[in-house]
Amino acid sequence: MWRRMVGAFVLMAAMVLPAVAQEEPQQRWAVRLGVLYPTASNVRDQTDKFWVYVGLERHFANIGLVSLDYTEGSGSRAGVDYKFSHFALFLNQRQNYAPRLDLIGGIGLVYAKLERGGDTDHRTRLGGTIGVAYSLGPRSELQLRYHTGSMRETNGIVLTLNLRF
Repeated sequence: MWRRMVGAFVLMAAMVLPAVAQEEPQQRWAVRLGVLYPTASNVRDQTDKFWVYVGLERHFANIGLVSLDYTEGSGSRAGVDYKFSHFALFLNQRQNYAPRLDLIGGIGLVYAKLERGGDTDHRTRLGGTIGVAYSLGPRSELQLRYHTGSMRETNGIVLTLNLRF
């Protein structure tokens, strides 16, 4: 487990450090809060229908958006407790499509922790996201995205409110 975490940290550092050296003085951070709706019906049956979804995003001028997101859902079925959670580290790109509408796509790593009864499984997989962002104002937007982590426990539709600072 520690090897995976160190590997994810090294990958994150490799993606972020070159951008830090080239960044502009103006910082562009965003926090997001929303829900993830799992697309697999058996996952929804074992856990909550909607999972809490939080994230932090940083814009780098020459690289794009680097985001770190966390989501978690839990529940009980037939006397067995289930808890699925994952971290996603993505490198995203945005393309303006219309006056207040952007298209978003990203790729990165998803680290998932899957607990079923007393069994715990950890997985690190390639993941991705694709969706749209609608600007509500200069510092806020709504995002609707499809999020995948190459396994059914991490796939879902995400709706978030992003606040920039």
